[in-house]
Amino acid sequence: MAPSSSVSNPLLDVQIIEKLSKSKYTLWKVQVLTAIRGVRMEGYITNKIGTPPSEIDDKLPDGKITKVPNLAYEEWYARDQQVLGLIFSSMGKDALVQIATAKMAAQAWQEVKSMFTAQTRARSVNVRLALTTTKKGALSIIEYYAKMKGFADEMAASVKPLDDEELIAYIVNGLDLEFNPVVSALVTRVELISFTELYSQLLSFENQLELQDGSGSSVNNISKGSCGSSGGRGGGNCGHGPRRGGRGGFGHGCGNQNQPCTNQHQHRSSGSSSNICPLCQVCFKKGHLSSDCWLRYNDTYIPDKRLVATAYNNTYSVDTNLYTDTGAMNHVTSELEKLSFHDKYKGGEHIHTESGAGMEIKHVGHSIVPTHSRDLYLKNILHVPQATKNLVFVHRLTKDNSSFLEFHPDYFLIKDQSMKNTILRGRCHKGLYPLPSVRPMK
Repeated sequence: MAPSSSVSNPLLDVQIIEKLSKSKYTLWKVQVLTAIRGVRMEGYITNKIGTPPSEIDDKLPDGKITKVPNLAYEEWYARDQQVLGLIFSSMGKDALVQIATAKMAAQAWQEVKSMFTAQTRARSVNVRLALTTTKKGALSIIEYYAKMKGFADEMAASVKPLDDEELIAYIVNGLDLEFNPVVSALVTRVELISFTELYSQLLSFENQLELQDGSGSSVNNISKGSCGSSGGRGGGNCGHGPRRGGRGGFGHGCGNQNQPCTNQHQHRSSGSSSNICPLCQVCFKKGHLSSDCWLRYNDTYIPDKRLVATAYNNTYSVDTNLYTDTGAMNHVTSELEKLSFHDKYKGGEHIHTESGAGMEIKHVGHSIVPTHSRDLYLKNILHVPQATKNLVFVHRLTKDNSSFLEFHPDYFLIKDQSMKNTILRGRCHKGLYPLPSVRPMK
């Protein structure tokens, strides 16, 4: 018989970008299967192409029968090894070690499948649990939809894709109470709503809520007349009229900033009033606000160290705890490192202390309070370097995280609004309720 000719390799130039690893089985499988099917060689991994015998009978001139190599087997074996080579070359080192002893393409393919099937099923269960438990919380509709769609894509790639009706049920289940009007409208519909149509309706409703609240999503959109802290334990406010304080009496706002030395602060306990000159937070000199300081836009100016030290030692005592405050009008912190980014505050408002001194808002940002069950989001935190206390606006905390607070004599609880399970348990410290340490929002 004639010697066998060389066999061309149609898989020689195929490149698998995502190598097989513990977390990339689905992506790897799609790439390898596409390449193999593209050259019509899938039968080598499914065993649909039978293995020819390695030898066949050959009749000699004298009539005797002898065994000779089967050229069809050699052709089949060469093709099989080409597929096996593609599988091996597309695997990471850790995965390759597990199947390095495989001799045939079908054997290697089956071992890979067996190795990752259990993991894929477990991942499918975890993704379904994530779909069930994920809540919108502080996420925007765009972020929430992207997250849920990502889970659905994982289900489709691993085991079984979700239909639109099932995915919509998961999305609706995770919405906040403020979206109840949309949910009620869906329940009363006769025809099914599409995934895209639901997204449009929720996005439109979210925009409507932001317009009604007047807060929007911009960290610089701080409403006038509410940038301070009134209530809690003795904070004034920079509003344009009297607001009732918790333990500190009545704050009459910042008045006319062009006349900084006529600000008054009245105490219910004494009924007295006094004229107090504010302290500039740029040059640290008394008698004017930082908004009126001619050094405000001088980036090269460095204040006198003695004035800075005096201002901090005599007026302010920095407390790094983050206290919940039912009377606060915004989240406030003096620690810039607590914010996830340093967006310059572009408004002209100030935070005012009990003494009437104005404190400048430098930046606005976000933070996260990590818990065992889920993260709590603190959005639009005002960075006020001279603030004496780091405050958490309780109303915004509960609204942004779909939660509510319970205050007890020795501790406090933050609970999920719908499930009523405890998200965080905190201690009572000297009559105040501090949150645990925060971390910047990624």
